Amino acid sequence: MVAKLSVICTRQSNGAYVAVCPDVKGCFTQGDSYEEAISNIKELVEEIIKEDLTEDEKNDLMLAETKIFSELEIVM
Repeated sequence: MVAKLSVICTRQSNGAYVAVCPDVKGCFTQGDSYEEAISNIKELVEEIIKEDLTEDEKNDLMLAETKIFSELEIVM
């Protein structure tokens, strides 16, 4: 079973990266680099799917519609 899920990764003012998977409730983590944050979120999502989700919830993830977001430039 393979699911394609959305991940949002942002660099914080302290240099750390925060990764969020909005398709999995409460799923977020961080890392010192982009690569570490992505690795951490992947591990966390896999753990949540294996340990915490029912079969129905897993099936719902298979139907998740992945969106590709673009960066927005905002004049401040």
